[in-house]
Amino acid sequence: MKVKNLYQFVIALALPLGLGGLSGCSDSWDDHYDVADANGTESLLQLVEGNPQLSDFLSLLKVTHIYNNNHRTNVTYADLLNADQTLTVWAPVNGTYNIDSLLTLCQTAQGDSTVGQHFVMNHIAHNLYNMNATTDEFVKMLNDKYLELNSKALYNATVVQNDYNLPAINGLLHVVDDDAQYTYNIYEGLTSMDEFKHIGTFLSHFEKQELDENRSIQAGIVDGKKVYSDSVMVKENALFRVFDQIMSEDSTFAMLVPDAATWQPIYEEATKYFNYGSIEKADSVSEYWTSVALARDLIINRNVQRSEKDSIFTTSYTPLEWPYHVFYKPFEAGGLMDSANIKDSLLCSNGYIYRIKQWPFTAEDLYFRPIVTQGEREASMTAYKDCTLNYRSAIGDSISGNGYVDIVPRTSTSNWTATFEIRNTLSGTYDLYAVILPKTVYLANSRDFKPNKFKATLSYVDEQGEQSSVNFDDEMTNDPYRVDSVLIGRVTFPVCNYQQPDATVSIQLQCSITNRQTTYSREMFLDCIYLKPVSDPNAVAEEARPRKEVRK
Repeated sequence: MKVKNLYQFVIALALPLGLGGLSGCSDSWDDHYDVADANGTESLLQLVEGNPQLSDFLSLLKVTHIYNNNHRTNVTYADLLNADQTLTVWAPVNGTYNIDSLLTLCQTAQGDSTVGQHFVMNHIAHNLYNMNATTDEFVKMLNDKYLELNSKALYNATVVQNDYNLPAINGLLHVVDDDAQYTYNIYEGLTSMDEFKHIGTFLSHFEKQELDENRSIQAGIVDGKKVYSDSVMVKENALFRVFDQIMSEDSTFAMLVPDAATWQPIYEEATKYFNYGSIEKADSVSEYWTSVALARDLIINRNVQRSEKDSIFTTSYTPLEWPYHVFYKPFEAGGLMDSANIKDSLLCSNGYIYRIKQWPFTAEDLYFRPIVTQGEREASMTAYKDCTLNYRSAIGDSISGNGYVDIVPRTSTSNWTATFEIRNTLSGTYDLYAVILPKTVYLANSRDFKPNKFKATLSYVDEQGEQSSVNFDDEMTNDPYRVDSVLIGRVTFPVCNYQQPDATVSIQLQCSITNRQTTYSREMFLDCIYLKPVSDPNAVAEEARPRKEVRK
C-alpha cells in the first residue's frame, strides 16, 4: 500500500546527510515535490519489486532508514519509493556490490545512517531525469552529491540495455550495471578516513545540526517564535567560519594534509606557544587554538583565486589581515603548492586533498607574529597620569596604523605615566619596542629635536594566575630625527593571552627627566608598542624594522 502523506516519514531528503524534520508535513511540501506525469501504472517500489535483478537493492531499501536529526526513524527508503514524490532511481543489479556487508552495517544505527548516505541516497534524485541521446548534465542526488549523467551512465554506472527510462506513477527507474561510486568531499574525507584522523577528529568535535529556515516550511508564529510544519536540518560546523564550507559540494577546494608522523612534532612545538596556564579548561582552549593556527592555511578555495601562478590566498584571508594568508609563487620550488612536496592526491567530490611530504610553513607564517598596540587606539590606553592625550592621524611609510598619540605633560615639570594593554600575546619570547615619532610629523618646520627619556614596567600573569611584573632598569632615549624603534627589552611570557576577553599584559611608560635635564623633551609622539617575535632567544635583539626619517 502506497504511503499517501509525507508526514509519515522524514521529508528533508535533499540535505547533505539526508537529515530532516519529522514534525509533520503540510500540503505545501507535497506540492514542492509533487508527482509529475511519468505515465506509469506502478510505483517505483513496485517496479523494483518486479525485477529479479534488483532483489538485493530491494532488500537494502527495506532495512535502510531515514534519519531525523541523527536519530533513526521507523521509515525506510522503500517507503519513500512508494510515496507521492517525484523521484528518479538508478538501481544497481545484483552482484555489483557487496550486499552482505551493507546489510550488516544496517544492523547498527551508525552503519544504517552511513549506508543511507553513502549508498542509497547516492542512487536517488528528486524530479525526473530521462536518459536519451541529448542527456548531458549533473544531477543532484538526495545526499547532495552532484553526479554526471549522460545518455548511457550515471557517473560510473552504465544503464542496462532496454532497462532504463522505465516510467512509474511517481518517477522513473533506470537499471544500471554497477553501483554509483560514492566520493567523499574534503570534510568527509578528513572526518571519515583513519589516515586523516589527526585533523578530522578535531574538526568533528564541532559538528551540530541547525535549522535551514530557507528550506523549511513555516507554519506560523507561536508565542513570538516561528514554528515549522517541516523542519529541514543541516549539518554545520562552527569551524567553517575558519575553514570555509569544505563540506559544500558547490565549490572546488584544495587542501594540503601532512601525515600523522609529520603533524605530531609540528603540533607539539606549536602548543608550547598556546599555554593558557590556570584559566578554566586551559587544555581544551590550547588544543583549539593550536589546531586552528596550524590548519587554517591548509585550505584553498580554487573558485576565488585571481591568478594562482602569482599568488594564492587561503580561506582564512581577509584584507584586514594582509599580508598573512597569502603565499606568492606557490608552484615554484619551495612554494606552497610545489609539486616536489606533494606525495599524491585524493580526488574528492569538491576538490582534492594533497598529501604533502614536508610541513611548508614556519611558526612566523602561521601564528608567532608581531604584535602591534597602536598608540592612537584609545581603548588600549588603560591609565594615564600627569598628562593629556591628543590622538592624531598621520600618513607615512613608517607610521603604523596612520596615527599616533601625543602625550603632553600636565606641567613643564610633570613626569607622566601612561599604561597600555597588550592583547593576543603567546607564551613565547618577544623583543619589546616603543616606536616614537619625530615632532616633524605634526609640524614640518619644527626644530624641537630633543629626545624623550623614559622607563618601562611590564605587567603580565604567570602560570598560577598571579600578577607579575618586570621593571626595565635602564632609562631609554630615542633618536628625535627619525621614526625610532626603541628597544625596551626582551621578555618571555609564561602563558598565552591569545583570543581571550581580558588582556593580561600591559606596559607602563614613565617619563624620567629631572628638572636639570633640559636637553630632553617630556612630550612624546608615540606611534605604537611593538612586540617582535624571537624564535631564537639566544639571538641578539635588533631594531624591529628599518625606519625612514619622516617629515611632514
